Amino acid sequence: MLAKPVIIFDLDGTLYRGDAPYWYYAEQVSRFLPPEVGQAYLKRVKDHLTGKQPVEASDNWEAVVRLMEPFGETLDPDQWQEAFMATRRYMLSGQCPLELPFGLKPFLHDLKGQVILAVASNSPDEAAWPLLEQLGLTGLFDVIKTAAGKPEGLVTLVSEITHDDYAPDQIFSIGDHYNNDIVPGIQHGWITGHISPRRIFPGPATYQVTALEELYSPIQTWVQRCKEGTNG
Repeated sequence: MLAKPVIIFDLDGTLYRGDAPYWYYAEQVSRFLPPEVGQAYLKRVKDHLTGKQPVEASDNWEAVVRLMEPFGETLDPDQWQEAFMATRRYMLSGQCPLELPFGLKPFLHDLKGQVILAVASNSPDEAAWPLLEQLGLTGLFDVIKTAAGKPEGLVTLVSEITHDDYAPDQIFSIGDHYNNDIVPGIQHGWITGHISPRRIFPGPATYQVTALEELYSPIQTWVQRCKEGTNG
């Protein structure tokens, strides 16, 4: 049986927060649209990010894509990728305001050694690793998986970490993308923590919160229960 429980964190929208990346992403997308359409699209993105007229989406990256649907415009995959990678470069430029959850580093430091701490991101290695380094988080995690291929890749990662020798309640999956970070946990009986700042919860989770900080206490209780060998 697994010696230590496992916590798997998503990266974007989980280990940092702030709307600047999503707005920049939308601006990059708008460059490929006719001017009038681009302006109308950016207004919809602004209304979403400010909460004036939010669109239901798994996370804000998806929202930026979905908010363009009513205009009947399409971008080819290379244009989407160009806009996304430009946004990643902006995030690493030092000009993009990103906020760490309050007390995240000491919280992870206290957990280290008690649990296996993992990050699973669908972003490629060249985008995720530099961002984690910039945020000062790389040394706090035992496992960092980029290009993770979530949602299916999340199950694969748990299998790799545990060698399939674990009880489902020894795994805690945390993230803001419901389909990628939470659904695999629901399907396999893990503990799950869904983060949605705008309280858009499309399905069940063990914990539904607006910020990662709200999970600190439940995580500590869960870790203690795992140590005691009780169900948590």
